[in-house]
Amino acid sequence: MKHDSRVLLFIGLFIGALAAFSGCQRSAGFRQDQDYYRESSMYSSPSSQASASKRFESMGQPRKKIVVLDFWNDTPIKQATIGTFAADELRRSLYVTQRMIVPTDLRTEFGTRDFVQADRGNGDQVRVAQLVREGRRLGVAVIGIGRIAKIVFRQRGDEVGLLRQTQSLAAADVELKLFDVAAGREILSIGRSGQAASNALISVESENQQSNEYRSELTQLAVRDAVAQLVPDVIRSVEKLAWQGRIAKITGGKYFINSGKGSGLIQGDILKVMTSGEEVYDPATGAYLGRAPGQLKGTIEVVDFLGADGAVGALHTGGNFQEGDTVQLY
Repeated sequence: MKHDSRVLLFIGLFIGALAAFSGCQRSAGFRQDQDYYRESSMYSSPSSQASASKRFESMGQPRKKIVVLDFWNDTPIKQATIGTFAADELRRSLYVTQRMIVPTDLRTEFGTRDFVQADRGNGDQVRVAQLVREGRRLGVAVIGIGRIAKIVFRQRGDEVGLLRQTQSLAAADVELKLFDVAAGREILSIGRSGQAASNALISVESENQQSNEYRSELTQLAVRDAVAQLVPDVIRSVEKLAWQGRIAKITGGKYFINSGKGSGLIQGDILKVMTSGEEVYDPATGAYLGRAPGQLKGTIEVVDFLGADGAVGALHTGGNFQEGDTVQLY
């Protein structure tokens, strides 16, 4: 009898626990359903859910085109090709990221030095208006100029012995400025320092580590180190800008855009067409202030693509578009 009572008591406790567990499960499911309906309600706070269109726009922003002019070697170490080397290093580093377009077919006879003028008392000044015009001629969103500000060599090692352990050191300071071609304004100004070292066991008579060729190689390594540090800042600055292109040609009701599949446009994209805006100067000083925003003229739709990075647009709204007008994602 006592045994039967214990069995019945065990069965009762088991059924009670099972009921409680089921109630918890139902309660949790019910709360989940309520949370779902609250989150999906059209009356929920805008801050509680991101707009799908905004998220998709940020995912599909076309890449911007950038051109980097040869750096200016503003040091007493006159190595003829070091400015071109620095610019090529930056172009290559940006290209491999695939985060922007670095055109290889653009030709310009100008380097950084052509857009910098000495100003007594104020240091070197950039001719921004002329630089921006060159950027517009090249059809890019961003134009960059650079300067090699300092190159330093040092050597240290043993003072005695026919064979001496020596270390050669080189350091290079580089500076970079980026300009938004559309707005005619500076968007980045930074400087970085790079270094390189070489260890060798040399004889007393050896002069290899003092030769111009050896120093040139070590300088390039230091410049490469400095330029590599510029890349993250360049990417951040360029990707903050809104994408825009330009109507390159109008023929037979078709609008040819200077950006296409290579930049990330897709068929069906609607582009705003804007006037190019006017350059604004301070009437008192003559200083270049930037380019005023253009006026909206209408929209065109991307209907086809041309070449490696061109698009064909058809009239969507508005009209009176002209070659050179700016286009932006709607």
